Amino acid sequence: MLLRAVTSDFGPALARHESQLELRVAAGGVEAEVDPERVAQILRILIDNALAHTPPGTDMVVTAGRQDGRVRLAVRDFGEGIKRQAVERLFEPFYTAGDNQGSGLGLAIARELADRMDGRLSVEAVAGRTTFTLELPA
Repeated sequence: MLLRAVTSDFGPALARHESQLELRVAAGGVEAEVDPERVAQILRILIDNALAHTPPGTDMVVTAGRQDGRVRLAVRDFGEGIKRQAVERLFEPFYTAGDNQGSGLGLAIARELADRMDGRLSVEAVAGRTTFTLELPA
């Protein structure tokens, strides 16, 4: 399973971050005809960002399911959240919020990859929780 393979790659990084990652997949699994390399790349970007932009000990949940004829993959962290003004610009190339390190390209690349698969990458951020959701045609 693609999700299990991608999330298991983060074992050492999660241990260094003192964080846990829980994988929740809908009963019976979730199958779709997608580009597995692109989906894996998007998931790696989202998990890597969650590790980079949350305090040590922040846990994550990766979910997979179907809704309204689409596959939905989500990466949720339980960090401090993202400020509202930053949320509006997160997917812009070279944008970095506050003092965050990085090139500001990861989320822009992830969104472009989602778009190329006729998918959608979105974010929901509230205090104490940030969720990035990738929706793809089933």
